[in-house]
Amino acid sequence: MREPSLDIYHQTTLPNRFFTWLAATRPAFFTASVFSILCALALAWSEEAVFKEEWALLTVLAMILFHAGANVLNDYYDIHNDNGNQERIYPFSGGSRFIQNNVLSAAETFWLGAFLLLGGVIIGIWMIWLTGVTLLWIGLAGGVLAVFYSAPPCLACRGLGDVTIALAFGVLPVAGTVWIQLGEIPVSAWWLGVIVGIFTAAILWVNSLPDLLADRRAGKHTLPVRLGEKYAPYGLAVLFALGFALILFAPLPDGMHWGMLALVPALAAVHNVLQGKLLPTIPLVLLTHAVVCLMMAMGSLL
Repeated sequence: MREPSLDIYHQTTLPNRFFTWLAATRPAFFTASVFSILCALALAWSEEAVFKEEWALLTVLAMILFHAGANVLNDYYDIHNDNGNQERIYPFSGGSRFIQNNVLSAAETFWLGAFLLLGGVIIGIWMIWLTGVTLLWIGLAGGVLAVFYSAPPCLACRGLGDVTIALAFGVLPVAGTVWIQLGEIPVSAWWLGVIVGIFTAAILWVNSLPDLLADRRAGKHTLPVRLGEKYAPYGLAVLFALGFALILFAPLPDGMHWGMLALVPALAAVHNVLQGKLLPTIPLVLLTHAVVCLMMAMGSLL
């Protein structure tokens, strides 16, 4: 895929400016957050046959804004790392390249990310006002983790990025969504959040593999960097093994075992990554996450 350039994102018209801003958020990766919400909504329905449509739409919108803002701010705070990343596999690693290719300035990138987060905060405050203070703590924790994943003190630089992503895009969104729908968070919601978080962390893990040398040069000591080129690929197999084990043994509605169908792309992904074939591995990991979430949601509903 071609990297962004001024030929495409010239911003000389208002529609193209909005198109540029949208592309800078890396919308193709929004499935990592939206599918976690879908799983949570399906769980809420399976628990008490409750589905509040307007709350579901607001939840999805707020989560997309938070995810978009976090993606853009990650580009801003990772600018020096991405500048020297020659081993990247675009569009999966090395950032969006909007700053590096002079489509957006660093300042424009920062303010775009900040305004997107502000939009999510505004929706969140309204929902907190109507649902209760529990959502405040869940949303605050998720927002802080998403921002400080790459912003100083940079949790990812300290080897905590994978746990941060699992919490911010798995455990907390699932718990918050179920709370909004049911007014309580059953034990099954926490287990589901952990499972979704593990498969979301797998996306981060595999995307970080092409960046190992760039991250090391920049002093970004992620967990894959600490493990090194020899052992880091095995981390994907460990995450998948843990995720599928929890699908089998966690106290979830029976239909959610349909998530095991994702073993097919998962095994293909592990086979490729252990052979050093990163380009076909990354889409397979994204597919695994999507199949897990969609099959678990569908299974619980049926």
